[in-house]
Amino acid sequence: STPHPTSLYINSTPIQITGRYYAVVRFVAPIAGTDRFQVVHFNRASRQFDGPSEQVSLPPVELAAAYGSYPSTTRDLEKVPLNEHGWYIYGSQDATGTFVVQALAPRSLLALQPQSIVVGRKASERYIVKRCWENPVAHKGEISSVLTCAQQISNQEALAEWQEGDRALVVHTYGGIGGNKKEPAAATPIFFGHFAFGLATIVRESLTDELRFEICYHQVYTHNTDGLIAGTLHWSRYMGDRQFGWAGSRPTCDLLIKQDAFTGYYDFNGNPRSPLGTMLASLQVMTARYRIGDGTGGTYVGPANNCSQDSNQALFGCLQYIEKAVTANERRLIHWGQNNPEQALRFRDLMQLGQELKLELQPLGGPRSDWEKNEFNLGSTLEDNPMQNLITGLGSWRTLFPRLASDKIAQIFLKHGASIWVLSTNQIGGYDPDITPIAPTSMSL
Repeated sequence: STPHPTSLYINSTPIQITGRYYAVVRFVAPIAGTDRFQVVHFNRASRQFDGPSEQVSLPPVELAAAYGSYPSTTRDLEKVPLNEHGWYIYGSQDATGTFVVQALAPRSLLALQPQSIVVGRKASERYIVKRCWENPVAHKGEISSVLTCAQQISNQEALAEWQEGDRALVVHTYGGIGGNKKEPAAATPIFFGHFAFGLATIVRESLTDELRFEICYHQVYTHNTDGLIAGTLHWSRYMGDRQFGWAGSRPTCDLLIKQDAFTGYYDFNGNPRSPLGTMLASLQVMTARYRIGDGTGGTYVGPANNCSQDSNQALFGCLQYIEKAVTANERRLIHWGQNNPEQALRFRDLMQLGQELKLELQPLGGPRSDWEKNEFNLGSTLEDNPMQNLITGLGSWRTLFPRLASDKIAQIFLKHGASIWVLSTNQIGGYDPDITPIAPTSMSL
């Protein structure tokens, strides 16, 4: 008899990472004449950097961008303020057994220890829309971790809302590269930047025994010379990778949004479901479409199809799915609500939240037909139908601008009582004197 072939099935897209292993270290000093650094490991027992000492390798980054600057540098790495709290280093051993550092992440950025806390809806909106991108040049080389909360509660209560195992929707934007080695896209006063959604999960990190954020991004991105592949990317790959990441060369801002109606779970007859999970599934579909160009082999970016528009199409699709599911099972939902009053209250808030998000995504009347029908058009270029492409894009213009889309989504969630953790970086790592950070253009109205 012919043996049956073995098949392997997975439930979700594999996560792109950098490095097989990781450690928590502080850089002590470079070893003269080599690419090595002396490091000391974090000691979980003493809570200090007094663990084993060793040398690790940080080879020079090989590929510079077309405009001349490198994605990262080790210059003065041991002297930067972030080094005091240490780094997660990702990589693996070379043939000599020396650990080769392929990616870096500042421990203080990902820790559940905010530098400050802002409470109240208006104050939180003001920080996110105005202050978090304020004067990036003055904050070059720094990170910022600020917890904002729509509720007028104490700082202790605001922090207590974030617990191990909690999940948050990530809204990511980045800015531009200025300075002596400015990127071409920063030649004008307007810099669009980039937009992406993602997932942040609070985990207990085993090497430090402390809570931290584990962040992955769902990158709706066309293939490009930066080596980024559309899909799900871990922080170590998308941000921290010394060759392909953005933390060393761009200013970035991640809004980690926690709002129970959207990020929490609903128990339907023993089957827990989350709107956030539905959205992440939509994003995985969208990134798969970008990888193949809807079957054409190539995805073209334009006003109608780009990182911001199509990420938000995934959000729109999630809201549409939930709305249709409610309509189709209205009688059953009423019975479920009578038996689960607390969940029913949250679900009503979810319906209101969804309606407001849809109106914001579609401010010029009816929904885009391609969003409603989920049309497969990623293989079409701007030249195929330039006016229609432009008109379609302008129909959802608020999602065309990354920072505006981010601001509007945050404001709606805050209106519904969300708590938003704001994580910002400004060209962190070693010091590169030839570049300066540029904030993405604000279009907030």
